[in-house]
Amino acid sequence: MITNKKLSLSLLNSLLLLVFFIVLSIAVLFSTYINTQKVVDKNIDDYFNQTYNITKLIIENEQNDLDNIISKISKEFEHTKDLDNPDTITYKLETLSYIDSIDLLFFKKNGKVYDSSNSLFDTEAIIEEIRKMESSINNKIINIKVNNEDIVLMISTKKIVDNSTGRVQAIIYAAKIFNNNFTLLDDIKTKSKIVDIHIFFDNNIIASTQNNEEIDLTVFYQNNIAIGDRTIYSSMWYEIFDKKYLNIVYVSKNNSFDILKESFLHQAFVLLLFLIFCFILLYYLSNKFIIKPFSKLLNYAYKVKDDKSIKYENTKVLEFDKFAYELKGIISELRDVKEQYSRAIDGVQDGLWDIDLKNKKIFYSPRFLTMLGYESNEIKTFKSFWQKSIHKDDYEKTMIALKEHLSGKTEVFESEYRFKCKNGSFSWIKIRGKLFYDSKNNQSRFTGFHTDINDLIVLQNENQQKERMLYQQSKLASMGEMIGNIAHQWRQPLTVISVIASTISMQLQLNTLDKDSTVKDINKLLSTVDYLSSIIDKFRYFFNPNNEIEKFSISEAIKENLVIFESSYKSSNINLILNLDDIYISGYKFELMQVVINIINNSKDALSEKSIMDKEENYIFMKTSVENKVLTLSIYDNAGGIDQEVTEKIYEPYFTTKHQSQGTGLGLYMSNEIIKKHFNGKLSNKTIEYDYENNHYIGEEFKIEIPL
Repeated sequence: MITNKKLSLSLLNSLLLLVFFIVLSIAVLFSTYINTQKVVDKNIDDYFNQTYNITKLIIENEQNDLDNIISKISKEFEHTKDLDNPDTITYKLETLSYIDSIDLLFFKKNGKVYDSSNSLFDTEAIIEEIRKMESSINNKIINIKVNNEDIVLMISTKKIVDNSTGRVQAIIYAAKIFNNNFTLLDDIKTKSKIVDIHIFFDNNIIASTQNNEEIDLTVFYQNNIAIGDRTIYSSMWYEIFDKKYLNIVYVSKNNSFDILKESFLHQAFVLLLFLIFCFILLYYLSNKFIIKPFSKLLNYAYKVKDDKSIKYENTKVLEFDKFAYELKGIISELRDVKEQYSRAIDGVQDGLWDIDLKNKKIFYSPRFLTMLGYESNEIKTFKSFWQKSIHKDDYEKTMIALKEHLSGKTEVFESEYRFKCKNGSFSWIKIRGKLFYDSKNNQSRFTGFHTDINDLIVLQNENQQKERMLYQQSKLASMGEMIGNIAHQWRQPLTVISVIASTISMQLQLNTLDKDSTVKDINKLLSTVDYLSSIIDKFRYFFNPNNEIEKFSISEAIKENLVIFESSYKSSNINLILNLDDIYISGYKFELMQVVINIINNSKDALSEKSIMDKEENYIFMKTSVENKVLTLSIYDNAGGIDQEVTEKIYEPYFTTKHQSQGTGLGLYMSNEIIKKHFNGKLSNKTIEYDYENNHYIGEEFKIEIPL
């Protein structure tokens, strides 16, 4: 919330320095603490990593010792003949002093087991479980379950081979049991210099140097180290046979790491004293070389804005003095720019509007208000006033254009609509605007112009009405020409009908009517009537077409409609040469045929005038081609072409070279409008020279180009 309270620059400087001091102190102390903690954590990690390595090394040494012992035992029995006698085996083993460290020792010969173990565990049950396991357990740490108790043991096997025969006499098994193996635990504890060690399997403790301590294994699910007040716990997973794991938990005192934390307190105190000294020094220097010179510069800026003759008193800061001298010129230039900008806005006669989205402020130029009949300060808000003033028929399209711009789909917001003026009338307005963003990509300003286009819209509506009138005139002229062509087309069939009717009437009067000949005459009469009916149907379809866009073959459309004009061309001795491909386009078929027939009629009239002068053959050619997805329909004749002076005027309305009774001057004008507006195409013409059937001709070529 913005208030009217102001802070002096000196007070603001003090507050900022104090905040800076507090933030910097916290940041430095926090950074020191973090770095110290990192050192502590690194030492803890290194310490326990070393412990892990010692544990692995001791277990490997235990495995090597077990392998060496069983190798020695194997060599002792290689020359023993009577291995089937238990007494022999027992006596031999009693002489071996190095087997005392083995918890489990047994022989397997021909399916029989000879147990010589030295353990308080149920060795018979353990041996039975080992026999069930596969032979790949050699040199492995395995887990077996005996009487619902998990037994973890390190096992090694060796074959006793008869040197004379090379046959395997027996297999010897030796193992060390991890459960309650205090020798192994004390060895790890001593060499790692830890307080206690615990070994878990499947969350059940199997060996420990401190049976009374309870360990919560859940603390190691996400981190292998847990730090208490006086104790540090660490967990290591050790993989054994068949993808099972031992969880070895180490316990160490935390005293060695408290020394690092104490050093942090000493460092923090020294840093705090240093920061206080820096704060006092920075406050003094900033007040002397920044605050006071800036205050003097600010006072000078206030005065020079209104008084150009004010003088500036130099300070001890070079940059402030240079800026003061430049400031006077900058303020003068800004004053000139403001005047130029104001004159430019008034000159273009557009209404400027500018919305400050952050501060909820809006500016309207005087022209914006006057074009709507308002005085200054009559409009308080923009959004509600603007939305309520748009004509209801233009509201939806305008809102869609606005939303598309606000969502970033368009570069500029632009729309045309009727806007309600102060007197209640509506005036056509064109709005253009652009949304601007700040450095954080947040909407900051929305600026644009209102342009009064009411007179332009009225003029466009008048032009559209005139175009509709011209179109109707052109259509009526085409209808007149069509009726004339139909009259030509009907003359011969009507003559046939008249002759047949007269013949039948005369035969009736003379009583000479022949049934067979009469039937033939009547059939011919009916076919002639059908022909006349088809001409009428084509005529009716031509002037009552489907006003919807349709897909049609340009070749079929031209051939169907040229039937109406067939007799007219023949009577004028005109040869119509068609070279049309079966190309489909989408559009208004009737309007395109109107253009084609209008061009052909112009060629027919030109050829009729030419035939009076000479007796050479008259031709009208039509051909199609497609290139770069553009259909080109060429229509040309051999009437000698159009004069250059006339060519530039033929597309103007009411311009014609024919007699007033023969043409209105609207045909080519409307044809050009139809091709441009309804087919997004182009109509052009030029005089060409060409050869046909060994004869050289000159004529006018009209090209209709339509994108496919």
